[in-house]
Amino acid sequence: MSAASEVFSGPLGDELLRRLERASREARELLGLPDPEPGFRGVDLDVVQALIAALRSQVPEDELGAAAISEQEAALERLCHRFETRFEALERVAAAIAEVREVTSPREMLLRAPAALCTGSVFERAILSLVKGGRIVAEAAFFAGQDRVAATTLAQLQANPLRLEHTLIETEVLRRRRATIVVDADVHPRVDRDTARLMGWRSYAAAPLVVGSQVAGVIHADRGPGQPLDVLDRDVLWEFATGLAQAYESTTLRRTLRGERDQMRQFLDWLGARSSELTDAPVTLSAGGHAPLPPPPPLPDASPAGRGRDDRVVFEGLLTRRELDVLRLLAEGATNRAIADALVISSGTVKFHVNSILRKLHAANRAEAVTRYLRLMGMRVP
Repeated sequence: MSAASEVFSGPLGDELLRRLERASREARELLGLPDPEPGFRGVDLDVVQALIAALRSQVPEDELGAAAISEQEAALERLCHRFETRFEALERVAAAIAEVREVTSPREMLLRAPAALCTGSVFERAILSLVKGGRIVAEAAFFAGQDRVAATTLAQLQANPLRLEHTLIETEVLRRRRATIVVDADVHPRVDRDTARLMGWRSYAAAPLVVGSQVAGVIHADRGPGQPLDVLDRDVLWEFATGLAQAYESTTLRRTLRGERDQMRQFLDWLGARSSELTDAPVTLSAGGHAPLPPPPPLPDASPAGRGRDDRVVFEGLLTRRELDVLRLLAEGATNRAIADALVISSGTVKFHVNSILRKLHAANRAEAVTRYLRLMGMRVP
């Protein structure tokens, strides 16, 4: 039943499932058999075939008629063929996703995805694009047996990234977060004309790449210029896009955790070394004061303040512009009075913003808030 559950996922699978269940139910009624146990779903082809055979054995062949029997057998054969075709298609997609999961670099995973999709399906061409600044920017492309054409097409798509406007099919795909098939793409009013001419599209499939709660990109695929697609192609692309997004998110999380682990190990090594020095050092009495401890080693990805990352992007939707101004000054070591003077606001207003920052960053105090700011910015934490 587990394999059947995978086969009957998606819109086409639902229709096949309904047909099998209806045939099973009608056969049981004619044979006078009891209904199956609650929760049972009649998706076993062997069960359906056995019920049909039982019906045929109770009705004389001359009453059924040769034509009726032949039509019944042909319908069952078509249903079995669609079942087997769907099972094989989804099995190939699962193998393609398993191959992609072996890649440890998130970016390399995206670059290899189009080739993996075409290898594990009937698609001949695939393009993966990422959403950047209201546009979809092509990142990788694969055309079976046409590496040079794929590279040229990718360069042309990158030179003219498609703007996500409300009239485009791709905009709706990203908004609804579902795969779709576009037919008559060469004349469809919601298909970008330049892209359609470049790809030679008659029909194509598109699916969003949803990573976590964010739509990160979109995958386009077809069977070649001018070739039609069917509903199973849409379900195959959606299955691949879903598996790729999960693999990408998992790989990114593992890489982040490895970085955190390395940073923690480095800090613990430093702390252990300092503890040994303090344990072995002779005790010296002095009138007052002590030499400061040397700072811990810099983090692996340390970068100068303000370089490489825009804090407005990092904290977008979390902190207001004024709260971000206050947090920047806090990170520079400014007091409430200094922040008030720099921003031309009262000290009471500064305290209000600081409390709001602590609440939003789930920080217990100013120092913890500054530490989280520096870490999110990829800067060295003192």
